Amino acid sequence: MLGLLDYLKLGAGIAVGVLITSLYWTGVPILNDYPILKNIPLLGDIAVGHVQAVKDEALKGYVLESEKTTAEAKVAEMERQRNASAQALEEARKRQAADDAAELAKDAQTDIEIADYEKKLAAANRQCLADPADVQFLQSH
Repeated sequence: MLGLLDYLKLGAGIAVGVLITSLYWTGVPILNDYPILKNIPLLGDIAVGHVQAVKDEALKGYVLESEKTTAEAKVAEMERQRNASAQALEEARKRQAADDAAELAKDAQTDIEIADYEKKLAAANRQCLADPADVQFLQSH
């Protein structure tokens, strides 16, 4: 059958095959430090390792895609914030306009009440001893 030398040759062949396969998939540790070797087709796979080469190729597209997705999310968030601030500003303007209208109505009502009171005083032959400066002071405070 097979002699001892044949078994040694068979064992050495298997060991060399495992070593070459391991080097192909994981790369040569000393040559991993030279990124220029990645550009050489077969030598790049051996120097850096097939797994690392495939991983780098896959990540190249993934990084661009993730950056694009992040940028789109930032734009969408900024658009949402802009719309929310525009809506809040519009609501504040509406409230301010309503408050101004209510203030004008209140001032008009106060002026009408003052005029009616002055008419009542004039009809009763009474008069207000306050001068216009006093009236202005009382109205403003």
